[in-house]
Amino acid sequence: MVGKNPGTYTSIKRDAQNRFAYMFFAPVASVAGWSYCRPVIAVDAPFLKSKYRGVLFVVVSKDANNQIFPLCFGVADSENNEAYIWFFGEMRKVIQVRRELVFLSDINQSIANEIRKVFPEAHHGICLYHFEKNLKQRHAKVTVFNLDSMLFRINSEGIEFIVDLKKRTCDCLEFQLDELPCPHAIAAINKRYLQKSNYCSNWYSRETWLKTYEGHVNTVGDQKSWDIPQNVQSEITKPPDVEILQGRRQKKRHIPATESVPFKSTKCSRCKQAGHNRTTCLPSPAPHPYSKKHIEKYSNLQ
Repeated sequence: MVGKNPGTYTSIKRDAQNRFAYMFFAPVASVAGWSYCRPVIAVDAPFLKSKYRGVLFVVVSKDANNQIFPLCFGVADSENNEAYIWFFGEMRKVIQVRRELVFLSDINQSIANEIRKVFPEAHHGICLYHFEKNLKQRHAKVTVFNLDSMLFRINSEGIEFIVDLKKRTCDCLEFQLDELPCPHAIAAINKRYLQKSNYCSNWYSRETWLKTYEGHVNTVGDQKSWDIPQNVQSEITKPPDVEILQGRRQKKRHIPATESVPFKSTKCSRCKQAGHNRTTCLPSPAPHPYSKKHIEKYSNLQ
């Protein structure tokens, strides 16, 4: 069962040997604030580099300012079906299951399987951020033609889009999916000299953003001030059984093939040009050891 202290919802699962297996943790303030965020949840599980290894389950959403809003966390030995079905089961007990709930994750099949079991009413999508981050732009050179008082044909780089300000739709689908004006809708709004904020969803309003952070996350405080029940204090949870691998631990994460890595160009310290280093520098060859510069340097030492 999920227990509640003054500031958090917590739950721990032990194995038959009373060893630590899974942990669930959710700040009460985050659970209360999530009702003012869009019903979109992102799930990921990065690896832990501590002594006992394992993975850290991270569940976040986005607030009205489009910033990351932490919702709940968990720890497990690895990403597997058993760990995910327990974690999602504890999360369902805590969060409010909302209409049109959407989960976003990577292509991990365990996540997809257990979301389908625990949240059958929710939708699950694969995050395509790394594919689309270079395609999504909020600025575009467009030509606007009035078809109606609220209906416009937008020509952007040779492609035509129909924008309906009354229905808040655009052929690019960005306007109706994000519930924010896309570049084509912005052009139509400017044509009519209207307020862009009137075409933004209430999820992005200042009032919604303030309500998201109304709750307080209580601090743990000094250990001497802790009030621990006797039945909890007497319990001893053993650490998980882990296999300590030989060799140096990995410090850098594996970069997937779908993620673009910025190319770092080398720069010569001698001629200050990019594309080579001082060893292979041709425009400015290395000075002769008996040049005037070196003679003055060594004469000062004598």
